[in-house]
Amino acid sequence: MSGVINSILNDYDLEKKEVLEVCQIGKFVEIIDAEIQIIDKPKPPSPDFIINYDGQKIGLEHTQIYSADRSRYLKIKTLLGNAEQKFKKKYKDENLIASISFKNDQFDYKQKDKPKLAEKIADYVHWTKNRIEFKLPNFITEITTTKHDQVSFWFDEENWNTAEYLSKERLHAEILKKEPKIQEYKNSDQNLSEYWLVLMIGSLSSVSYKLNESENYKMDSEFNRVYLMADFDASIIRIK
Repeated sequence: MSGVINSILNDYDLEKKEVLEVCQIGKFVEIIDAEIQIIDKPKPPSPDFIINYDGQKIGLEHTQIYSADRSRYLKIKTLLGNAEQKFKKKYKDENLIASISFKNDQFDYKQKDKPKLAEKIADYVHWTKNRIEFKLPNFITEITTTKHDQVSFWFDEENWNTAEYLSKERLHAEILKKEPKIQEYKNSDQNLSEYWLVLMIGSLSSVSYKLNESENYKMDSEFNRVYLMADFDASIIRIK
């Protein structure tokens, strides 16, 4: 996959979320057709990616489908993202993966408290890694660290496997939400031949969805092609 995505990763200064998107689309491209080339990752109002396929420039939109409970999950993910950045600045010589579990898989906090909380979590991870004795706060149940070549903080959900199966109705609603973007893309100067949509589920979190293999997900769309991909096991279904 590195040959598919390296040019994008090397040419752009991407945030962690965007790097994950590039990796997901790299995996998608390798599975459906290794001849596809990812040639650009432009800014809005262009599609998320521009790909070259069979001599044509194609706009590819990428999105993750979450359940209604996503705010609880994303609030912790955002806090850990801030803690990761604090750790990188404060402990520059330490690289690791930190898995952090929260009590009942949730933690509510005020936005004004986020910087201080993020710094505390960075310290907790440093102390855990260096076996410095301390007491965890009551909202964190466990921290484990593993040596790595970079720094990464992960929300380790206890109930990650409680995700629901994706319904056809929920999928349809997400496609309809994305279709108005097509006109925006047509108004851009990218001169694209087609527009594809890749919808991601199955990211090993309680707010993602599982693929229901007995469901017929096929439906029409204004996109030229629509794909549904389960990220963890790399299963791909062409919806249109």
